[in-house]
Amino acid sequence: MIGHLDPDAGASSLPLLAGKTRVQGRAALFVCRDFACQAPVTDPDAVADALQAGGRAPATRLGPAMIAGRATAEGTARYAARHGARLPHGFAPLGSTGLLVSRLGFGGYRVDDETPAHRRALAHALAEGVNLVDTSTNYTDGGSERLVGEALRARIEDGTAQRDEVVLVSKIGYVQGANLEVALQREREGRPFPEMVKYGEGIWHCLHPEFLEDQLGRSRARLGVETLDVCLLHNPEYFLKDEHERSHGTLESRRLEFDARLRVAFAWLEGEVAAGRLGAYGVSSNTVTSAADDPEATSLERMLALAPSGGHFRVLQLPMNLLEADAVRKRNQGPGLDRTVLEVAATAGVGVLVNRPLNAFRESGLVRLAEPPPGEAAADWEARLAQVAALEDEFAAEIAAYIQTEDGSPPASQFFRWAHELRGLDAQVKSADHWDQLESQRIVPRVSAVLQALDQGLGGALAEQWGDWRGRYLPELQALLAAARGRAAAKSARSVRIVRDALEPALPAGRRAEPLSRLALWALASTPGVSSVLVGMRRDKYVDDLLPVLAWPPLDGAAAALARTSSTVED
Repeated sequence: MIGHLDPDAGASSLPLLAGKTRVQGRAALFVCRDFACQAPVTDPDAVADALQAGGRAPATRLGPAMIAGRATAEGTARYAARHGARLPHGFAPLGSTGLLVSRLGFGGYRVDDETPAHRRALAHALAEGVNLVDTSTNYTDGGSERLVGEALRARIEDGTAQRDEVVLVSKIGYVQGANLEVALQREREGRPFPEMVKYGEGIWHCLHPEFLEDQLGRSRARLGVETLDVCLLHNPEYFLKDEHERSHGTLESRRLEFDARLRVAFAWLEGEVAAGRLGAYGVSSNTVTSAADDPEATSLERMLALAPSGGHFRVLQLPMNLLEADAVRKRNQGPGLDRTVLEVAATAGVGVLVNRPLNAFRESGLVRLAEPPPGEAAADWEARLAQVAALEDEFAAEIAAYIQTEDGSPPASQFFRWAHELRGLDAQVKSADHWDQLESQRIVPRVSAVLQALDQGLGGALAEQWGDWRGRYLPELQALLAAARGRAAAKSARSVRIVRDALEPALPAGRRAEPLSRLALWALASTPGVSSVLVGMRRDKYVDDLLPVLAWPPLDGAAAALARTSSTVED
């Protein structure tokens, strides 16, 4: 933390600045850590050495005091009791931590502290029965953690929640964005973080305690809490992935090195628990359900053997959904490979958090396990293509011929070719989500850039002709894009129907008309061994839409239903 005091302006109420003043009439720097300060520095040339000697604690601007305390068994039970009448089936033990957590957790993957809707959604979730929030140091480059901390503080200050009622989970490991800048700066200074995995441009990863110490300090500062309830090593399999792709050593030698790094990291995390900065720890891994011979596979059983006996490895996070149910299907754990990861977790008292409950990855791409919003009827697809093509031909013949472009740039006649391109793209688009990505990341930016350039660059009679054509073209293009969106939504609807048909036999008659998103979350939250399912509730309406699941009794035979649905659709 950094604090500044001008003695001439009076005393400060900040504890860090108490008793601080000039030294022999000169401005002074006090470098403090863990409430102990070095001798004051008055020579500017000595500042760098003093800061380096002061340790690696990250610097953050002073704000409100850190929130004391942590989630407790008593506090989370109090929260569950307060919401129990309305959500009688809404809470489950987080493994052997003693904590009770909402069966649906707030997933912080795509939220930030600059979007008011995200702030409202999180506050609403905390008020309505969600007491587990999951985030990470790399989510929206720290914005997710800041949002979580600010929302928790607001709830505490208005008296509607207490710190011991809410379980905060964050993850450490990725080196991206601002974290990457920190790592690069240290390399420039000749003191790089050890054991850095430089997987790709802009994507590094690290498990070394020196990096973990830096990141945990930054995480707690953004969250504004003295104690983080659960810290997870975030996708440690990046080491295995990188080593495999570089063909370094044998599979067994890579795994031995991986185990060694995990053992050291776990020992450091145990020290943070003992120091009161952590409540528990664990791992978030996307490959813990992979086949045992997969070169990138991680093993919960091996992790538990590496953690100190009787320690605080208490939480595992993994992906699971209606189409990816290997956590209940695949027996990849144990010497005889005769147990699933959920069975091992339950036996060891490890709480399991499920991510990606509504986003499944298949060879054909991403499948969104929710009914898409209805799209525009696309029966006139060919007619719309023809209308846009005619206007684009008109532009090429009557306007583009008078526009000169720089050498090496496409001719102006190629500026508007969307009828041709969309005809080709239509067959490639697999779902509504796939279309949304194409439209927002490829089509709209290109169209906007050309429109802006021509608006600013044309003059005289040509500008008038351009303006007339532009006014006729854009409505037709927008209608064509809407039709393409509708065709993509129809593809998603067909995929969703297949999944729903496979799941339906396991559902009681009274639930079969519910939205697929609710049914998917219900099945996952009902699966034995699952503590909480993390959902991206970025709008109030998403919170309201999903919270009814917490009032439903568990689905009988949920694990078998998941296994049957995923295998049926897979076949």
